Amino acid sequence: MVLALAPVLTLSVLIADRSEATTAELRERRIPGALALDQAAAALTEADRATATSLVSGAFSLTGPGQDYQDAVKRANQFLTLAADLHREDSGARARLTGVNALMVEYTIMVGLAQTGGDGPLSLANVFYASDLRRSIVTSLYEQRRADLADIREARSTWWVGTYVAVPFGATAFVALLLVLIAHGYLRRRFRRRINPLLLLGAAGLAGLIAWTVLHAQTTHDRLAEGAGRRVAEQSALWQARTAVHEVVGTAALDIASGGIPRSSDVKAGLTLRDLVDPLPSAVEIEAVRTGGDPRFGGLIATAMAEDRSRPLREAGARALTALTALRAAAERTKAQAPPGGTRDGGPGTALLTGRAADRMSGAADDAQAALTDALIEGRGAADAALTEAADDGGLTLGGPVTCVVVLVLSVAGLLIRRVEYGRLR
Repeated sequence: MVLALAPVLTLSVLIADRSEATTAELRERRIPGALALDQAAAALTEADRATATSLVSGAFSLTGPGQDYQDAVKRANQFLTLAADLHREDSGARARLTGVNALMVEYTIMVGLAQTGGDGPLSLANVFYASDLRRSIVTSLYEQRRADLADIREARSTWWVGTYVAVPFGATAFVALLLVLIAHGYLRRRFRRRINPLLLLGAAGLAGLIAWTVLHAQTTHDRLAEGAGRRVAEQSALWQARTAVHEVVGTAALDIASGGIPRSSDVKAGLTLRDLVDPLPSAVEIEAVRTGGDPRFGGLIATAMAEDRSRPLREAGARALTALTALRAAAERTKAQAPPGGTRDGGPGTALLTGRAADRMSGAADDAQAALTDALIEGRGAADAALTEAADDGGLTLGGPVTCVVVLVLSVAGLLIRRVEYGRLR
C-alpha cells in the first residue's frame, strides 16, 4: 500500500502544480505576447489612417499627420516593446521584432519626409511608400502572431494539463483502493467481522481523491480551452477588426488623394471591409445577432462572436455591425463624390471621409472602434476569469498528500485493531 500510495501522492501534487504553472505561463507571457502584436498592428494602422486623412484634408503640409498620428505611433512602439520583452526567450521572435522596429523607424522617417513635400506629388509618393511599409510591418507581426497562437495551442495541450493525465493517476489510485478492499475482505474472513470502519473510511478517502483529481484535471482542461483557446482567438479577431476599420478609412483617403491610382508596390493588400464582415447583414439579421442568434455571415466579427452568446458581447457586436453598415454607405458616397484627378486640399468627397458624424466615414469608423473596444473588454474579463479558474489547484496541492497520509493511517489502524483483537482472543 505504501508503494501504491507514493505515486498517487506524487501525481496529485504534480497535476495541481503543473496546471498552475502552465496557466501562469500562458496568462503572464504567452497570451499577452501574442495579443501585443495585434495591438501594435492596430495602433500602427491607426497612425497610417491619421496620416492619410490629414493628407486628403489639406492640413498635412501645415500640421503634418497630427496628434492622432503621434499618439498612435507612441502606442505602437509601446506594444512592440512589450512584445519584445515577452518574447525574450524566443530567439526567432526577437530577430523578427528587431527587424520590425527598424521598419518602424523607417516608417516614421518616410512620414516626416512626406510632410516636407508640401502638397506636391512627392508628398503623396512618400505617404504611399510609408503605407506600403506599414503593411509589411503588419504582415510580419501577423506571421509572428500565428506562430505564437500555435505555441499557445501546444502549451495548453501538454500532458500535465490534459484530461489523459488522470489515466496513470487513476490506475495507481485504483491499485491502492483495490489493496484496501482486499485487506478488508481478508480481515472479514479471518476475524469474522462484517465491516472494518477504518478500512472503509480509507477506501472512501481514496475514491474521493480519485474523483477530486479527475474533476480538477477536466476543469483545468476545459478552462484552458476557454481562456487560452477560444477567448484568445476572439480577442485576436477583435483586434484585427480594429485594424481593418482603420485600414478601410486610410485606403479610401489615399484613393481620394491620388484619384484612385493603383499602387505599383508588390506589398500584399491589406484588410478590407469584406474581411470584417461578408456580407453585411440587414437590420433584421443584426437584431437576431444581438439576441444571441448565430451569425449568418463570415469575417472577423463572426469569428469573434462564434460560440459566445453573452449579452454584452452580442450588444457590442450588433453596434459594430450597425456602424460598419454606415461606414460602407459613407464609403460609397465618398467614392462617388471624389474628383477623378484626386485632391489634397479638402475638395469634394473629403468631408464625407473626415467628418466625425455617424453618417461619415471617420465617424462611423470611430463608432465601430468604440463597439469593438467594449467587446474586447468583455472578452478579456471572461478570459481572465477562465484562466484564474484554471490556475486554481482546487486544494490538491495540500489535499492530495493529506488524503494519502490519512488513508495510510486508517489502513494501518484498521489492520492493527484486528491484530490487537486477535491477540487478545488468543
